[in-house]
Amino acid sequence: MDGQTKKHRQLYPRQLKIQIATEVISGKKGPAEASRDYNMIKANVIHWVKRYRSEILKKQTQENLLLLSMDKPKPTKKETDLEKQIQSLDEENMQLRKKLLESNLKAEALATLIDLAEEHYGIPVRKNSGAKQSSE
Repeated sequence: MDGQTKKHRQLYPRQLKIQIATEVISGKKGPAEASRDYNMIKANVIHWVKRYRSEILKKQTQENLLLLSMDKPKPTKKETDLEKQIQSLDEENMQLRKKLLESNLKAEALATLIDLAEEHYGIPVRKNSGAKQSSE
């Protein structure tokens, strides 16, 4: 191999792939930001998001269901106003987590529908971020 360089394929640990995909799926980072932060190719990040999306959302669903199933102690008569406020905020937090869970499930269903439609009809449905608009 005189004068030639051999390209090595970078292997990433599964946990890192899942961590990065989780950050993108949860909305903490976009694919471009994640690829820049972890110094890797954006296509890898997008591939991992597609590959691990259902696994990540399933895990989040299980965690959220566990949170929802936890019983809360009944308030006592001696409870202070601050404790009542904390309880109220906890309940609101639980409701918001439930709505987020439903939102994530809906997003997963829509993403799956789009993937299937693109695969079945061969028409790209998702907008290309780099596409230029026509001058008409």
